[in-house]
Amino acid sequence: MKSNFKKKRIIFFLPVFKLGGASESITRLSKFLVDQNFSVLLISIGKNSYKKYLKKIGCDVYEMKSKRALFSIFSLRNLIKDEINKEYLQTILISNIHYANLISLISCINLSKVKIILTERSSLSELNIYNNFFRFLKNKLVFFLAKYFYRFADLIITNSKFEKNFIINNFNIKNIKYIYPPSISKINKGNRLRNKINCLKKIIYVGRLSKEKGVITIVEALSEIKDKFNFTFEIYGDGIEKDNIKRFIKSKRLDKKVIFKGYNKDRDKIFKNANLFINASWFEGLPNALVQSINYNVFPICSKSPGGNFEVIKYGKLGLTFKPGSSYELKNKILIFLNKNLKLNPKIRHKHLKNFTQTKSNQEYFKTLNNLK
Repeated sequence: MKSNFKKKRIIFFLPVFKLGGASESITRLSKFLVDQNFSVLLISIGKNSYKKYLKKIGCDVYEMKSKRALFSIFSLRNLIKDEINKEYLQTILISNIHYANLISLISCINLSKVKIILTERSSLSELNIYNNFFRFLKNKLVFFLAKYFYRFADLIITNSKFEKNFIINNFNIKNIKYIYPPSISKINKGNRLRNKINCLKKIIYVGRLSKEKGVITIVEALSEIKDKFNFTFEIYGDGIEKDNIKRFIKSKRLDKKVIFKGYNKDRDKIFKNANLFINASWFEGLPNALVQSINYNVFPICSKSPGGNFEVIKYGKLGLTFKPGSSYELKNKILIFLNKNLKLNPKIRHKHLKNFTQTKSNQEYFKTLNNLK
């Protein structure tokens, strides 16, 4: 117990701790904090896919058994109270994504000994997107509650300048900053060989297979050029929309050009020899895969969606954009890339990537956590 007085206790709360960008970023940050003599606890609702690794590097992991996030409020409150009683130098709860942020704030009412940092790893703009009346009501309620409760946080951290400005303008909050995620460990030289202009082009998508990721939009766009160019489309990732995407691919007669590769941690295998990376999301936080494509010198085309996409491609200097959901506009941007054989500017690329390194992101969090009073 005495050793607790010398350490800060960092508690990450991410309800869904599955393979993906947010979980990877938190895992990398956790390892860094443990190395800097912080004590780290990670709380999820249900299984934590990184549990084995996190425990190996010295983190504590707690998997709550609540069936829904809303039902976890009292369990989370009891966990936080137990942590406060351990008398660490300081107890800091870092919550992730809007609904979890609301749960954290409500759970910590009158718990003055815990500092609360809310992080937005997606964009609150996603609450303006819905496909039925129930989702409309739910999203409006979450937005309304966030607008009221976020003011009670000690600090809000966003993944992008876009989201920081969105919250400032809509919530009138000043205790906010942005820290880019630790998307890359080092900057690659970017001198990988690519296929010649008239040879087979390798186009890739990396991410979760869900509706908001817009994979159907990519397939629709590619179906319009399938007879004009020789290409393959490799899909890295998994998710609930996989079967729907497969059916759509078959209806567009793209079976022989599309390959499902599943989830893969090996970035070298994913990006090696790829020519074009496409992100078609309706909303984003700041996608690691988009940063990684630039790091591997793979030209990106991304949707100009709410979130950090436009910042990653340096406002059009390191990629092309299209309107979310517009397969027609995406098709035209793909044609521009193919016809002009576009390349990334090496000087702009190298300088810009420095913003997204693990070292820079970790140091920003280290400074922020140490300065939190």
